[in-house]
Amino acid sequence: MSRWLTVCGAAAVSAFVFMGGAAVETASAVGAAFPAAVQETTSSTLDGVFSSAQASRGQRVYNENCASCHGQRLRGGEMAPSLAGADFIVFWTEVPVGILFDRIKLTMPEDGPGRLSDQEYTDVVAYLLDRNDYPAGENELSTDRAEMDKIMIVAAG
Repeated sequence: MSRWLTVCGAAAVSAFVFMGGAAVETASAVGAAFPAAVQETTSSTLDGVFSSAQASRGQRVYNENCASCHGQRLRGGEMAPSLAGADFIVFWTEVPVGILFDRIKLTMPEDGPGRLSDQEYTDVVAYLLDRNDYPAGENELSTDRAEMDKIMIVAAG
């Protein structure tokens, strides 16, 4: 639980810094959602929570909006963290997918946080999950934040 709160705190601070304080209300809502998110978790990222087609769309969005900083292989750069492999697992394990979605939406792309559609941000999340060896399923990851909160990111098998 303390790990989750640390992630929420980091997301809130990042949002505050990158958005000049405008996201304080949203970031506070993220932290307040923690108990409900944990209690309502009904699946994990091992359950095929996104489709291959969605991950492919996410790759296109990532290449256009994220790769210049995070790299084509998601390994990060001078100022951007890695989004794949051990770095992803260490930071995001035991965190609901909705928090990952919020972190990306509130802080990325760096030159215009929040400028993509919810579908595009969700597709990027699907791409990140795919690149971190989570299995694709038949259904797409929902753009509904409450539904994303029901999916826990777990260490890939």
